Amino acid sequence: MPHISVVGRKSWRVRFAILSLYLILSVGAVTMVVPFMLMVSTSFTSNVDAQEFRIYPKFWFDDSWLYRKFIESEYNEDILLYSRVAGEDHGDFRELSLPEKSSEKQAKEYDEFKLSLPLKYTLTAHAYSVSRGKISLEGVFLYRQFLEKRFGGDIEKANQEYGEARDYFDMQVPRELWWMRDFEPAKTTKYADQWEFKKSLEPRFLIPVPLEAMYREYVKAMHDSDLPAVAQAYGKPIESLTDIEVHRTLPVSPAEAADWEEYVRREAPFQFMIISPEAETDFQRFLSRKYHGDLSLFNRNYFGEDTARYYISWTRVPLPETPPPESFPRADYSDFIQQSVPMKYVQMQTPLTLYQDFLRDRYETINGVNGAYGTTYASFAAIELPTKATDAYQLATNKQQIRRQFTWRNYRDVTDYIILHGRSVFNTIVLVACTILITLTINPIAAYALSRFKLPQTYKILLFCLATMAFPAEVSAIQNFLLLKQFHLLNTYWALFLPGAANGFSIFLLKGFFDSLPQELYEAAELDGAGEFQMYRRICYAMSKPVLAVIALGAFTGAYGSFMWALIVCQNPKMWTLMVWLQQMSGWAPMSMVYASLVLAAIPTLLVFIFCQNIIMRGIILPMEK
Repeated sequence: MPHISVVGRKSWRVRFAILSLYLILSVGAVTMVVPFMLMVSTSFTSNVDAQEFRIYPKFWFDDSWLYRKFIESEYNEDILLYSRVAGEDHGDFRELSLPEKSSEKQAKEYDEFKLSLPLKYTLTAHAYSVSRGKISLEGVFLYRQFLEKRFGGDIEKANQEYGEARDYFDMQVPRELWWMRDFEPAKTTKYADQWEFKKSLEPRFLIPVPLEAMYREYVKAMHDSDLPAVAQAYGKPIESLTDIEVHRTLPVSPAEAADWEEYVRREAPFQFMIISPEAETDFQRFLSRKYHGDLSLFNRNYFGEDTARYYISWTRVPLPETPPPESFPRADYSDFIQQSVPMKYVQMQTPLTLYQDFLRDRYETINGVNGAYGTTYASFAAIELPTKATDAYQLATNKQQIRRQFTWRNYRDVTDYIILHGRSVFNTIVLVACTILITLTINPIAAYALSRFKLPQTYKILLFCLATMAFPAEVSAIQNFLLLKQFHLLNTYWALFLPGAANGFSIFLLKGFFDSLPQELYEAAELDGAGEFQMYRRICYAMSKPVLAVIALGAFTGAYGSFMWALIVCQNPKMWTLMVWLQQMSGWAPMSMVYASLVLAAIPTLLVFIFCQNIIMRGIILPMEK
């Protein structure tokens, strides 16, 4: 029978009340759905757009935001690196705007040029995250696949060769700092593998070392970070850092020559210098002065007891063609450059100068370059690396693939983390299954005993069961922990589900339902010769399936969502459940990845509700009707 009669519904007041009720319910639904949608939307983001908090990610429909995410990933989430490569000054990737893309010819030839560069002249793109160490950009994902194939998926073998102690392949590409003079990675197996991986990459994963930017920043710092002061000293207009010319050899202008020499002697990386063989005599004189003419001391420092390699004269000591990796020779080579090498014998060879030579060899004249690319360069010296334009071209030609990759990147990382870490999925399945089984065994039996046998203490027992609901679980945590420790059950599955086997509310709910069953059912069963266990199993248990479904759902959500108790009683990571690992992940992962983990963690509960909602609703309504 409806609460409001058909006649009553015709009243405007009643209709207004019904409308108000629906509006209130709608607002309540929105306040529940919108936060969830915001969480799902944020789970697709990265650092650059995680603070937008929109119903849908902007990069799905806005190419400008997709470009920002693409650049953030390509330059390893390092805005300083991007600023140096692009020759601009940015403090955040959100400041970037979508530039004009290059022509297809320019983009393809620039890729060809990058593949021709020595590996020490390039950095690996999409390779590591400077902000969060375990985020897997596209290059990181490929690097892990490379290592898994290299070691046949055996992480212990990788640990043995690399001298590490990892649980699974969570490595990032080692960071490269080729613009620093003192950067020289140790020649280890890991370094060799990184080199082989880098050789296998497509050109879009290579970034030319921004040495020109480092030189320009150095010059600016030499003049107290005042560009007008640089312009005044050089006697030419300089409005931005890119107006500072990076000379290959010692400039003619005294002011520029002084800055160039200072940079070469103190900061320039050795691999970007070419020292003329004509400087060999100066090098030999320098070594003779440094070692005070003691050639035997020099030989012992360089070759130890290997007398066969000893030099018999200073004039026999050659000038190294490349920077030597050994400690003594490298130190002498460094001191020679800092103190003695004549600047007329030094030439800077950078990715930019090589690119200019690349275009000169291909097109011979600047007009040929401008005609091929549609540019307006005045000379080869005016050419800059087309990094921004080719990045925009890469985005335009692979837009859907890049958008799809950014959409699922966080979920891929979380899934890998869950699957590869310990036995989290298996432990969670065991915990949930055992918890549901023991809950649906102990609680119905206890409720049946209280309902079937009219004990004088029944209501006192019920009151005791309900009293347990008045205190949070943390109150009894210490006692339960000490009890489990006494029985040597810590770090076992028993410790996870035994303390919650009996539930006061479940016993109270089931007893109320059993009490509502007609007494005639038991009498008829007794006349048919049924025992207590048969009456319990075939009458009470069979008829209480909707209520048991609600209790099972509560047991499932409680066991599945618990992490504190699992962390306390199982401190061995091999026994950690899914929620413990996700809680550990939240300590290092960015907000977007944490949200992705929450969305994935919510899927099992959502599926249970979707497929069991009819049983759940019957379990809620049926006891009330009884």
